[in-house]
Amino acid sequence: VQVSLIGPVCFCCPGMFNALSGMGGGGQVDPTATNNANTALYATFAVFGILGGGIHNILGPHLTLFDGCSTYVLYAGSFLYYNHHHNQTFVVVARGLLGVRAGLLWAGQGAIMTSYPPPNRKGSFISLFWSIFNMGGVIGGLIPFILNYPRAEDAASVNDATYIGFMSAGTLLSLGILPPGRVIRDDGTRCTNIKYLSHRVFVLIYVYFFQPMKRRHVAIFFKRDATSKFLFV
Repeated sequence: VQVSLIGPVCFCCPGMFNALSGMGGGGQVDPTATNNANTALYATFAVFGILGGGIHNILGPHLTLFDGCSTYVLYAGSFLYYNHHHNQTFVVVARGLLGVRAGLLWAGQGAIMTSYPPPNRKGSFISLFWSIFNMGGVIGGLIPFILNYPRAEDAASVNDATYIGFMSAGTLLSLGILPPGRVIRDDGTRCTNIKYLSHRVFVLIYVYFFQPMKRRHVAIFFKRDATSKFLFV
């Protein structure tokens, strides 16, 4: 049930994000604002994709997911604002915040997908999640396609609240994700409480790897100890 729930969460939030991105320029006539905003998005995502694990260790999966989903609504709202005011500053700032929170969302999602399913069914559960999640992009793209298919000219636009409504629903659904200690599998065992490595380790790796004028190769190995925690070797 928990894995099936996180599927619709990502269906409504990152899934609709994929649908908007797939429209080209976020559905805007001038793609400049989206191109600038994407730069801010992936700059912050590159950093908080690493730091998100440490934040997940503090907040737990349900609060991490809720925090991560919350800015997808702001992202969709920024395009709504741009449609009416044509000021890209808000779009760029919203995308930068989205990159921060998206790192948290995928940290929470990864922890759930690796710790909640029984070991012998992880592949099936991961397939279920990705099937539901990617339907978000499919359905999100079908909405404008169906509206415009019979039109030769004067293309119809999607209602302003459509994508915001989907993303708001996904944010609220994330509150239904339970902490690992409250989830019991079919075989009676409790879920593993995944703890990510300290963010300090990854910061050191970043500093080491990106030293200027030096080509370095970093080998990272993980092993699992008896307490079901992942160790850095």
